[in-house]
Amino acid sequence: MSEVRPSPPRPRSSTSDAGRLEGRPAGPAWGLRLFDAVLIGFFLALAFLLGVFRLKDTDFYWHLRTGDLIRKWGEVPRVDFYTFTRVGAPWIDLHWMFQVGISWVFERGGVPALTLAKCLITCSALLLLITARRRTWPVWAMILAWLPALLVLSGRMYIRPETLTLLYLSIFLAVLCRWERRPALAWVLPFVQVAWVNSHGLFILGPIVLGFALIDAAMRRGALSTARRKWWTTVVPASAATALACLLNPYGIRGAFYPLELAGTMSSPDFSRTIAELKPIPDFIRETGFGNLPLQIHFATIVLGALSFLVPILAAGASRVRSLRPDASAAVEDASPTRRKGVKGPDKAAKKAVATRKKKGAVDVVEEPREDVWRVSVLRLLLFAAFSLLSFQATRNSHQFAAVVGTVTAWNFAEWIGSREVARRVRGGEVAASDGVRPRLIALTALIVLTFAVGSGSLYAWAGEGRVIGWGEEPLWFPHEAAKFAGGPGMPERFLSFHNGHASLFIYNHSPEKPGGPGKTVFTDPRLEVSGQELYRRYLDLKDWIVKDNESPRWQRELDAEGRPSILVDHDYNAEVGAALLQSGRWRCVRFDAISAVFLHDSYKSAVGAHEVDFGARHFQPSAGIDPQGVPALIAASKGLRNYANFLNAGSRPDLGRPMLWLALDYARRVVAADPESLEGWKSIGYIELIREPTAPAARCRVPFDPIFDLAPARTTYALRRAAAIAPRDFLTLALLQRTYENRGMLEPLQEILGRILRLNTINPQQANLQKSVQETQLQIANRLDEPVPTTWRNLDELDRLVNHELELGRVETAVRLLEGANPPGRGGWDAVERLSTLLLHLGEPDRARRQLQEAVDVPRPALRDARLAVCDLVEGRLEEARQQFRKAIDVEPRLFEARYGLAVLDQDDARAQEAYEQATAAMECAPSDAARGVANALASAVRRFARRERAD
Repeated sequence: MSEVRPSPPRPRSSTSDAGRLEGRPAGPAWGLRLFDAVLIGFFLALAFLLGVFRLKDTDFYWHLRTGDLIRKWGEVPRVDFYTFTRVGAPWIDLHWMFQVGISWVFERGGVPALTLAKCLITCSALLLLITARRRTWPVWAMILAWLPALLVLSGRMYIRPETLTLLYLSIFLAVLCRWERRPALAWVLPFVQVAWVNSHGLFILGPIVLGFALIDAAMRRGALSTARRKWWTTVVPASAATALACLLNPYGIRGAFYPLELAGTMSSPDFSRTIAELKPIPDFIRETGFGNLPLQIHFATIVLGALSFLVPILAAGASRVRSLRPDASAAVEDASPTRRKGVKGPDKAAKKAVATRKKKGAVDVVEEPREDVWRVSVLRLLLFAAFSLLSFQATRNSHQFAAVVGTVTAWNFAEWIGSREVARRVRGGEVAASDGVRPRLIALTALIVLTFAVGSGSLYAWAGEGRVIGWGEEPLWFPHEAAKFAGGPGMPERFLSFHNGHASLFIYNHSPEKPGGPGKTVFTDPRLEVSGQELYRRYLDLKDWIVKDNESPRWQRELDAEGRPSILVDHDYNAEVGAALLQSGRWRCVRFDAISAVFLHDSYKSAVGAHEVDFGARHFQPSAGIDPQGVPALIAASKGLRNYANFLNAGSRPDLGRPMLWLALDYARRVVAADPESLEGWKSIGYIELIREPTAPAARCRVPFDPIFDLAPARTTYALRRAAAIAPRDFLTLALLQRTYENRGMLEPLQEILGRILRLNTINPQQANLQKSVQETQLQIANRLDEPVPTTWRNLDELDRLVNHELELGRVETAVRLLEGANPPGRGGWDAVERLSTLLLHLGEPDRARRQLQEAVDVPRPALRDARLAVCDLVEGRLEEARQQFRKAIDVEPRLFEARYGLAVLDQDDARAQEAYEQATAAMECAPSDAARGVANALASAVRRFARRERAD
């Protein structure tokens, strides 16, 4: 081992001579020890708070179901009976002890009790690690070194078996920290290993860590000496017993070698490509870059761990360079304890100890670890390297990585700082009281700041995690009711979920209780070690066939062969699958709630007849029992519906998507009515309007206002501008604004939006890819907008040419300024006012457009102005005011298409089917073009059957 000795400090009078006169350093005073206890308490409180978040892990429910069944039948499963595709296949369930535990706790306190238990276990593990230290190692140094790792570890503080792995791993590290002086502690490890092998497949980490410790012990100076024999005769049998303990599981030797089998299964690229927690960090970096805060903290933890080795080594090198100077050597001589008051220095004390042992017959002696010397530890190097490498293999390994690397970093820094303190005390240096208080205050401040950041939610917001402090389940995350419905009476015996984790809910509610027993089964589930690579590949292929090759019969043949299972699709990640099922013509949506949908093949006539969802009817004839309850549910349902409609429009089935958009708009408007400053409400309205109508011809700003092309974009821009004002850094809002400006060639406002997008941190591959494309687009736009801005003109004709040129360049805002300068309110002619109000509507500023229209002079068609004022109200969502203005325009000019069509759209959105049908029919009769007639006809056709129903009622 290489020893790193701190540089000799300037001699001072000692504050505590007792320990030094005994040949050992004295510990901190009782007041500082109390301060240390407070620091540990704050550290554990922070860790506890980091673990108090709502349950979102979809694996939880199959674990819970299995635990219930083990407790009920007293048997650990050996074959699979949850899936119909793998029924009877071997199932090595080494999680059984964890499953029994969560079943017992859940029965008594539900998810809150499990969250509490998770936090207590995590804090117990961290207490073991933060107190695994020698008394001369400062607590404050360990805590400060641990903080980045704690944040990494908190990312996976789930109710999962790995929480127990954290506890077992902590016990191993705590024992290994102490076993040099207390080798008998090694006999704790076999008992821990027995629990570990029956709790989690990562039990193999125990023998690996133990092996590293044995290598470290074998490489120490004098490791094989006679005096060392007693130590080896204690730890070697304990280590062998620990390895043999791996056999003590229900599956014997196969269970002991299960990690190797699991590693082979998990090596499939299909798993790492499609499952976030199995994605290697290099792949994650390629997709998102380094802008992700959790990733940055992960790398900071690695860098800090590396520095914990490097800094002491460099400091020792600098100390040796200084000691070579003659004046430094003299200072060392003068400061040496052997030169002052006859105190024995560490070298003399060590020599005396060796001499004493030799007298007792020990000829070859291992030198005791010195507390004034920092050593490069082989064990710590191996742990740091192995677990850092492990963390790069998959993001799910961050939990174990953080525990080990955080501990190694804390040990290194605390030992180094402690050795400097000891050396200074032993050499007679004075340690001021502030030297002990100041770093403790820094550590306390850091803990308080982090605790506030977590408690206020600012840390999670900064990280982009969306995590919320809470004890129970994440609301609107688990489709419990949909899973129960999918396996209810009259439903198929088989089930397929296009969110693999949601199969856990079906298993929890409907699976057989034992092999061959009654119950309903799933196509595949999150137990990837049971599903295997081949079945998972089939699952992915089936999804791809449905989405990308919808008209091909092969996916329908596949589902026919599997018994036409009920299908559950979540809205967030798999709405494209649901939209494709609807387009197929053979699958029917029989349940659609805020977070998921259930589909049945139309051969299940009874169930389809009883439950098929009519989205248009939900809009025009809403039922209180079906509508989402509460703002969060309304937001989620609106998102889901617009996702479906977006894919249906892209699949050339806007007729299927239109009723979904009606309903989505209903929910979004209800959100805004409940909270006018709702980001999600306004964003959803903007998104719905963006996709509800066919894309208009480019550069609409250059031509007169046309309601069939310009009404929806004006509503889109206004809603998204409201959303962007509420949350200026919301990525999706800015991306949607970018899209709507690009569609109309509005480059000037687009440039500002692109700049804001580039200043954001990306948190997923989609955002990273968009940001890359934005960089290219911004360069192209900057070149077009470089022309000087005109400020003067000689006459109105020249002004008109200037405005046209600005609009050709995409400088809409500049064009507005030119027109406003030439046409102050109340002085501009109708042509100028109409053009100016049109541009303002495109910019999403209906209030400014209204003022221009209201103060216009010499209006040739008052009805047209009233219709345009109604458009301003409709854009702002003021439906009743808009209705009055449209009717006023119709009274004056009954064949005004803009008023008829605008009122038809308004009544359609306001769930007035009969009125919408009448106005759409009237708009067809006075349509100025075939395109206008076609759009009005489509609207009339969409609401016709609901209008008839209203008349019948």
